[in-house]
Formats: sequence, structure tokens, C-alpha cells
Amino acid sequence: MLTKKKLSKEILVLLAVSIVISVFLCAFLNHTVSSICYRYLEHAGKLGNEYLLEVVQIWVQGICLLASAVFFVIVFLFLLGQKLVYLQEIISGIQALRTHHMDYMIPVEGDNEFTELARSINFLSQTEQELIRKEAALTAEREEFIRSIAHDIRTPLTSVLSYSELLASKKNRTAEEIDAYINLTLRKGQQMKELMERLLENNVRHAEFFENGQLLLQQVVDDWESVLSEAFSVETDWSGCSNFSGTFDIQEIFRVFDNLLSNIQKYGDAQRPVILRLSVQENQLKLEQSNYIRKAPPETESHQLGLQTITRIISQHGGTVDWQHAADQFKITITIPVNV
Repeated sequence: MLTKKKLSKEILVLLAVSIVISVFLCAFLNHTVSSICYRYLEHAGKLGNEYLLEVVQIWVQGICLLASAVFFVIVFLFLLGQKLVYLQEIISGIQALRTHHMDYMIPVEGDNEFTELARSINFLSQTEQELIRKEAALTAEREEFIRSIAHDIRTPLTSVLSYSELLASKKNRTAEEIDAYINLTLRKGQQMKELMERLLENNVRHAEFFENGQLLLQQVVDDWESVLSEAFSVETDWSGCSNFSGTFDIQEIFRVFDNLLSNIQKYGDAQRPVILRLSVQENQLKLEQSNYIRKAPPETESHQLGLQTITRIISQHGGTVDWQHAADQFKITITIPVNV
């Protein structure tokens, strides 16, 4: 209600200003023209003709009133036109919103309904821009998640295919080895199934509390070693790793090691050992993995995508990731907060 009164008062002020100026102009014209006419009649010797004086006075007053009325309309419309120009800017802003030009901002002037309307339109424009940015960010995040899942599915899929081929050949394989291959194939198949379910669930996390975190880590590392040891020499140091507890998304932890495995398979030097050190210090689980790099790595995608996935997963667990890529060696250090 206050805002509406402000605009009404502004229009009344414009009207009053126009009237005052017109009245002043009318009085000025009446005095000036009357003086000129009286001097002319006096010079012509007709100043004593009262009828003529009355007629002249009527004409002078009529002309002055008409001129003042015309001037009033011009002044009032001119002053009101300044408000209408601002209204036209507001209309342009509305047209910009309709054509999705969300970066258009209306200058805020005065303090009335038009001002509030301009602020409201600017707010809508800013809100729409923010929604567009959030939608673009969500789309980019979704695409990145799909790419990371597709990237991570390849490692267990490769393992399943490799061990399936080994099982199909049945050459020089003991019953224990065959059972181990079958179990590993089943675990990798289950891992792919869970990754696909996570993709359909739009990356819903399934964090669980593990009282014996060392046992969980042992299972993950054993699977990692089983696949990697087919082509690489693996050295795992558990000497600094004591038992710990914590909350983990086990599927995401598997993804971390799968990405480490994928990078080693693509870039690692199979003639030199892959080293993994695990330790628990000051409520921090620390994993240090290093490997030598082949002099002429194959033409494959950069392992930045895998490192980005690892960084994102560890960050969700409250940890940190640091890696160094030297001329002939790659080293990555992962820390995750745990309870000792």
C-alpha cells in the first residue's frame, strides 16, 4: 500500500508543478500583453474608449489562458514522459525475460511502483540465471558420474573376461586355481552389478560402519593383488597397519583400487615391482602406492579421469589424495580418517 501511495504522490506533485508554472505563465503573459496593448491604445489616442478596452482585455485574458493551458499540457506530459520512459525500460526487461536474455538488468531508479517492479524483474532474472547455472552444474556432474562409472566398469569387466578365458582353456590349472578364478569372477560380476545399480540410483551412497576395518581392507587389497599379479610383481607392506574402524562405502573403496589397477595396467612397467604400503597413524589410514612407468606407454586415454574419480571418492570419505608423476615413476598417497 505504501508503494502505491508514493507513485500517486509523485503524479500529484507533477500535476501541481505544471499548474503552478502555467498560472505563473498566465499571469506573466496577461501583465505583459496588457501593458503592450494599453501603450498601443494610448499611442493611438483610444485609451478613453471603455468598450474597446473591455474587448481588448477579454481577448488578452482568453489568449493568455489558452497559451497557459497548452503550456500546462506540454509541461505535464513532458514530466510524466520521464516516468513513461522508465516504464519502457521495464517493458524491455520483460521482453528480454520472454526471449531468455537473462543477463538483462533494469536500472533501479526512484522509489515507487516502477522501482519495485524493476527490482522484482531483476530478481526473477537473477533467479533464472542461478537456476540455469545449477542445472548446467547438475548436468555436468551427471555426465562426469556416468563417464566415471563407465570408466570403472571396464576394470572388473576386463577381469571377468580374462578369468573366463582362463577357465575356458582349462590348461594347467589346479582345482584350487579354478575355484579362485570362479570366486574372483563372481565378485567382479557382483561389483559390476552394483556399479550399474548405483548408476540407475543416481549415485546414491551406501556407507556402512565397519568395526574391523583391517579385515575389510584385506579383502579389497587381496582382490587387487589377485588381478594385478597376473602381469606384475606386487609388494604389499602391512607392517604399519593396525586394526581400525570407520564408516565406508565399500563399493566406492573397490572403485578406488580398480582405478589404481587400471592405471598400473595401462602405464606400469611390468618388469619392475608395484609397491603398496598401508599404515594407520594418528587416526589416519594411509595408503601409498607406487609403480614405474613404461618408457613408451600405449596410446590410451590419460589416467586423469581415474585420479579425479579417486579424489572425489576419498573426498566424500573426508580424506585427501596426493600424487606425483615423475619421469619414470608414479606415486599416489591416500589418507582417510579412521577410528583407532
